[in-house]
Amino acid sequence: MDTKLKSINYSAFFKTIAFLLIVAALTTAAVQLQYVARTDINLESIVVLDYEDSMAFMQNDANEAILEITSATKGVDSQKVGEGYYYYYTQGQEIFTNLEVRDVTFFEKYDGKVFKLKEGNWFYDGDRFYDYYTGPIDADFIGYIAFSSQFINKAQAQWNQERLIAMPILISILSCLLGSLILLLYVTVTAGKTHKNSEIHLSSMDRIPSDFFMVLYMCVAAIWIMGLESIMDFQSFGSSRLTASMIFVGFITSGFLVISGFFYLSIVRRIKAKQLIKNSITYKFFFTIFDFFRSIFDGRAFKSNKLTQQLFYRQAAFIGLSAFLVFLTFVFIFAPPLMLLPPIAECVLIYWYVQGNRKTYKAIDQGFNESLEEQMKSERMKIQLVTNVSHDLKTPLTSIISYADLLSKEADLSETSRDYVNILIDKSNRLKNIVADLFDIAKSTSGDIQLELETIDLKKLIEQTLADMEDEISKSSLQFKVKLPDHPVMVMSDGKKMYRVFQNLIDNAIKYALQGTRVFIDLERIDHKARVSVKNTAGYEMEFSAEEILQRFSRGDASRSTEGNGLGLSIAESFTQVCGGHFTLNIDGDLFKVMLEFTEVDGGSVSN
Repeated sequence: MDTKLKSINYSAFFKTIAFLLIVAALTTAAVQLQYVARTDINLESIVVLDYEDSMAFMQNDANEAILEITSATKGVDSQKVGEGYYYYYTQGQEIFTNLEVRDVTFFEKYDGKVFKLKEGNWFYDGDRFYDYYTGPIDADFIGYIAFSSQFINKAQAQWNQERLIAMPILISILSCLLGSLILLLYVTVTAGKTHKNSEIHLSSMDRIPSDFFMVLYMCVAAIWIMGLESIMDFQSFGSSRLTASMIFVGFITSGFLVISGFFYLSIVRRIKAKQLIKNSITYKFFFTIFDFFRSIFDGRAFKSNKLTQQLFYRQAAFIGLSAFLVFLTFVFIFAPPLMLLPPIAECVLIYWYVQGNRKTYKAIDQGFNESLEEQMKSERMKIQLVTNVSHDLKTPLTSIISYADLLSKEADLSETSRDYVNILIDKSNRLKNIVADLFDIAKSTSGDIQLELETIDLKKLIEQTLADMEDEISKSSLQFKVKLPDHPVMVMSDGKKMYRVFQNLIDNAIKYALQGTRVFIDLERIDHKARVSVKNTAGYEMEFSAEEILQRFSRGDASRSTEGNGLGLSIAESFTQVCGGHFTLNIDGDLFKVMLEFTEVDGGSVSN
């Protein structure tokens, strides 16, 4: 039942009926007002019972009498002087009056309802009577005016008769207005809706720009007003003309009310849909200008440019607009109200500039953080992949090495098969070393590596490494020139990791140094620093930088004719850094130089 009532209340039929009733009621009220205006029925008679207390009496009869007497004081003759009222005025000795007994005390019986002239002004019941037609009066005039009882009684009777006629008309007009107001509230609430909670539906009329729509309505209103004024130009009306004027007023008013109704409902729907201001040409024009300048600072105007370019263009626009506002300030210096506009605009400009820069900086930071996070994520994935692959290769590789070793011990192997087995063992061991290197580089890079820090002697560590690699050194045609101090050089580090570092550096020199040249290994102390350098002359043209050769799997020998895997230097760098040292690689022509630096310790404490 409730849903059904809602459907009826918001139905188009009921809204149309209400709209037509409003037009009919207001048209009826307009026609009745036209009748009142043309028949001289004064609606004031309903409110004011006594004619002498009405504005009609003051503006018509009283004002006319005062005008006549005032004109008489200036020597202007009038045949109407004294009609319906008694007057008395004098200037010195001569008295002018229409009283039979020329005695001013005659006016005392009117109990204050007398118009008195003194000091050049008329007064009524103690208050000044404002008359805009009499002009100035000499101050030495004294005068009195009082209306006769016959005139007042006749006017009062006519006043009462007007009340009897005006009362039904007033009730009708008020009823029409009240009913129209109630129906107007109904159509206002239901405008644009099909039921209570429905969205606002806009018609094709509502798409017309609001300001243009209002201009059209004002033109229609002007035509209606001119139509009413044309009727008002007639000075007198007979019964036929009165009827014709009422029909004409009803016709043009009903048409105007229909148009006004469509206009009003369209405005209501626009307000409900929040489109009244936005759907105007003026708003769109100024908003376009406003939005253009704002887009310069919020980045939309430069969205195709890089963030750094946006900062530059925004700064240039800010400087240019600020300079223009300063110029306007000087232009408006002689118009104080307008001088306030440039500073206000400058405040808005500064706010946009700061907000725009803040947004751009935030986007730069976000992009930087995302790039860094992506890089770290990629690095972690690489490390995880290398770790997992290294771990997964260990078990099958161990089995291959074990079975190859068992196979090499078979007595009935042919000479060719044994060569194949030896090659298999050699390559398996090499693959085992690569897997171990991968595992070590992954652990050192991720930081998940266990260190056994202790005070070690770098001199002894270098000597031990050279002794352990004596066979490889002797097989090469290189001459190792080792320069070590006579005394121990103590540092805080992990001996096993640093042994691997020196082993990789010496192995790298054996593989890639020019045959027949010398390799220099020096250990020296400089300002409480222990510095180890390994230098050799490359056996190939080094067309790479130090950063490139330190990358994993990067090899200086582009032909890859040697057995290196590209991990030796990367492992040496990582192990040196996790052990607290500093790793430096320099390439100068054919000279390949690696330098390690540690803080020397004395008695187990770090020397500063």
